[in-house]
Amino acid sequence: MVPASSLWTVFGTSILPIIELKGAIPLGLGLGVPFWATYFIALLGSCLPAPFIVFFIEKIIRWMQGSKVKLFNRFANWLMGKVDKHKGKIEKYGYLGVFIFVAIPLPGTGVWTGSLIASVLGLKPAKAIPLVILGNCVAGFIMLMLSSIFFPGMVPWAA
Repeated sequence: MVPASSLWTVFGTSILPIIELKGAIPLGLGLGVPFWATYFIALLGSCLPAPFIVFFIEKIIRWMQGSKVKLFNRFANWLMGKVDKHKGKIEKYGYLGVFIFVAIPLPGTGVWTGSLIASVLGLKPAKAIPLVILGNCVAGFIMLMLSSIFFPGMVPWAA
């Protein structure tokens, strides 16, 4: 039986920006969490922030940009710089661009950034959130496949 602390570690890691499920899946497999449990726990944790980000992040960033606290200003400006870097590519393809962006399992291309970009572009949450989640499912599946290549002892079909 897998310790509950390992399951919570996978879940907690998957919620973190940048790391998300891309880091949580290999971590979970390394901790001995069963293959599909790792996938679903990491997926759940990484998808959880999406609705909150889509609905509230733009307001929070504007508040931070107007704040007298320099740390908030710097962080908000850094974040918006990150959005501006990817915005043009995604804006060109709209909802499909958000899906593809989230589905690519590279640092900075996950649920957090994809949801932020969807919010800043003014995409409808009812369409954007499911596409962010679907893109995250694809990214998670890709990470499972990569894990089977790089960590063959961790996946059922390679044992």
